[in-house]
Formats: sequence, C-alpha cells, structure tokens
Amino acid sequence: MAQADPLVETGGRALDRNGNAARLRAIVDVAREQNVTAQDVVLASVREAILSGVLEPGARLRQEELADVFQTSRIPVREALRALEYEGLVRSEPHRGFTVTALDADDVEEVYDLRILLESHAVRLAIPLLTDEDLEELEQLSATMKNAATPDEQLAARESFYLRLYSVTGRPRLVGLIARNRQEVARALRWPTIQHSPTIHEEFFDAVRLGDADRAVATLAGHYRRVAMLIRRYLREADARDRAALERRSGR
Repeated sequence: MAQADPLVETGGRALDRNGNAARLRAIVDVAREQNVTAQDVVLASVREAILSGVLEPGARLRQEELADVFQTSRIPVREALRALEYEGLVRSEPHRGFTVTALDADDVEEVYDLRILLESHAVRLAIPLLTDEDLEELEQLSATMKNAATPDEQLAARESFYLRLYSVTGRPRLVGLIARNRQEVARALRWPTIQHSPTIHEEFFDAVRLGDADRAVATLAGHYRRVAMLIRRYLREADARDRAALERRSGR
C-alpha cells in the first residue's frame, strides 16, 4: 500500500490524493530556491499551498510532520505558522494545533470594508507624495501585470503594484495592516468566478497619475464592493450546494 504524504491530513483524507502531494512538493521546491532560512521556506511554501487551494480549509497542519517534511526543527515551523495565523490563513486551537481557516460571507464583507477604509486612506496619503521615480516604478509594475503569462503571475504583479504605491506613505503599520487584509482574501481571487478587469486598474492608475485622489478612491471602493459581492455570492452558492449534497447522501 502506498504511504500517505506525511505533511497534512484533511478530514482524514491524505493530501496525496488528487495529485495534491505532487503540487505541494513543487511549491516547496520553488520556495527552497527563493528563500534562505528554514522559516522562510516553510512560510512561503505553506502560504502558497493555502492560497492555491492545495491545502483546503480545515486542513490540520501538524508541526512535527511539517518539521520532517522540511527537514528542520519545530521552531522555524512554529514561527512560520504563527506568521500565517497573523495573516489570517491559519488558526490555532487548544489540543488541535493549527488548521487552515475558511472564508465565510461575513468575513469577506468585513475584510473588504476594512480594505476600503485603509486603502482609501493610503491612496489619499500617497498621491501627493509621488515622485517621478515612484510613477516610473508603478508604470513598470503595471506593465508586468498586463503582460503576465498566468493568472497567478498577474495577481503577484497586482500585489506588488498596490503595496509599492502604499509604501510611498511612509506608514509601515498602515501598509502592514493593508497587506494582512489583502492576504486574507487572496485565495478567493484565484477562483474562476472572480474575474479581474484591466479597465478598472487603468481607471485607477490614470487617476493616480493625474493626482486625482477622489477619483482614485471612488474607483477602488466601487471595485472592491463589486468583488466582495461576487465572493459572498460564490460562498453562499457553494454552501447551498454542500448542504444539498449532504441531504442527498443522508436520504432526506
């Protein structure tokens, strides 16, 4: 009998079903090439596995097994999991350890309300401070986003663009809060039902170029409200499908 991958169990099912173990190993290989410390490798690998859906909501993350897989002690594993907990991607429970968090409709609404508040504030602070060098870098990041070969590369470039813009504020706590809230819903942005509009980004960036903070904020807020609505609808429809499937299995 083939031995299950030791990294994770999700509801009693071994991760190596449906090809997920192979996908996870590929993620780990990439992280080893891009990171130096054991903690950074664990953090980057597990984060990417969660965001890409390899590790599903409810997956239990066992520190001793992660330490075996990454060939390190439990200390960098524990620190990486604590960082992911801060990002909202995992949670710790007494006697259960860490599990991958799930998104629900109320969470999405709250996160996007916070994103609108925080990012609108950052936009208003950043625009008057932009230099020609800042705008040139933002132009390059915007071009990278447009020319991305895959949706994942596009999302990565999008994150780089917005965090680069917000970093102009010189407010690291503000940027950190924004990054955390963006991370919490990053999984949902990879769902096929959520489509990204290049037109919205161009409208936003045009307003930034022109120094029109009011238009930039209005464009951003309107877009975020629409995305939040799409994600909430997707989650509710998925929940309804799951309940219907459960009722069919139980013979109701």
